[in-house]
Amino acid sequence: MNAAVSAVCLALFAVLPLAVLGVRFVRPRWMPWWAVFSTTIGLGWGLAVASALVNDSPESGAGHMGALFLGWALALLWLVPWLLAYAILQGVRRRLAARQA
Repeated sequence: MNAAVSAVCLALFAVLPLAVLGVRFVRPRWMPWWAVFSTTIGLGWGLAVASALVNDSPESGAGHMGALFLGWALALLWLVPWLLAYAILQGVRRRLAARQA
C-alpha cells in the first residue's frame, strides 16, 4: 500500500509542471508567473516529502530528510525542462499569430 501511495505522489510530482504550465498557456491571466513558480515549488515540495515519508523504512536511511530540505530544489529543477518546452510552444504560437495577421 505504501508503495502505491508513493507512486501516486511521484506521478503527481511528475505531472505538476505540465498541468500548471498548461493552465498558464491556455489562460495566462489565471496563472501569472509568480503563481506558476510558487505552485510548482510548494506542491512539488509537499509531494516529494509525502512520497519520501510514505516510502520510509528503517533500511532506507534518511531519504525523508533529503526531501524535506531539498524537495523544493527537485521541484524547481523538474520545472526547468518544461519551461523550455513552454517557451518553444509560445514561440510557435507567436509565429502563427504573426503569419495570420
